[in-house]
Amino acid sequence: MLGWIHLDTENLRSFIEVATHGSFTIAAGRLNLAQSTISARIRGLEEQLGRRLFLRDRDGVALTPAGRQFLQHATAITRTWEQARQDIAVPEGYEHLLRLTAPAYLWDPIVMPWMRWMREQRPNVALRLDGSFSDAAVDHLADGLLDICIVYLPRSHPGIAFEVLALDKVVLVQHMAQAGHWNDNYMLVDWGLEFRIEHDRAFANMTRPAISTGSVFGALRYVLSQQAAAYLPLSAVERHIERGELKRVDGAPVFQRPVYLSYPSHLATSDVTETALAGLRLLGKSWSGSAAGNSPDPERRS
Repeated sequence: MLGWIHLDTENLRSFIEVATHGSFTIAAGRLNLAQSTISARIRGLEEQLGRRLFLRDRDGVALTPAGRQFLQHATAITRTWEQARQDIAVPEGYEHLLRLTAPAYLWDPIVMPWMRWMREQRPNVALRLDGSFSDAAVDHLADGLLDICIVYLPRSHPGIAFEVLALDKVVLVQHMAQAGHWNDNYMLVDWGLEFRIEHDRAFANMTRPAISTGSVFGALRYVLSQQAAAYLPLSAVERHIERGELKRVDGAPVFQRPVYLSYPSHLATSDVTETALAGLRLLGKSWSGSAAGNSPDPERRS
């Protein structure tokens, strides 16, 4: 029975990948499988369901009406299976598993010292740590796949609580090799309405940038690879500045952006979650009051 469940969920994962990317080739690459294996799995699903799920042509594949309807169910089933698998995956010798995600550039100032806090305060709690984008993290909170996430741009979702954890400095940086003025190749990072108003006020005569994004990671990669400029968190670019890859633009205004702590509302009263949140709040308060990029330790505070 377990073998059948495993096979079926893998078939569903293959179906979701093909549906998402419109290509058997891309799906095979992402799953590290042969394209023939992906095709066989899709045929197996179609035989079980008695309906065609994809229309195939030279331009790729597209979902049939039945495929679009089935995609909703396949997504729900795989999420439920993943939740069940993770819920019972508490390592031997521990009583609980706590799952947290945060942007990679917040690991040094917040996540790493928080790990020490949790090991000292609740040594019986195992930790699972990941990096994630805001939208995916909030969805995973709602689906029960995460317990806590740290995000820059919260997205309202029923049952998910948000609170300001810390304030990060957002600074204008440009690539050291960028030729000409910084706004000749400038990507606008969308930090929300308040930031856009402040940005437009500070650069009233600036032509609207041709490229914008809501992804800090994507903007940083663009700046580094395309010798460009952007407003990015100091916590995300500090090491690149120290290595001489980026530099701050002289005279550019510095903005303060909130970092949010989010978690399912019903978990706020859990003893384990309360301990975890208490440590994060201490770290957030300490980090906001210090230079961005430091790694305060909550155990050192009075």
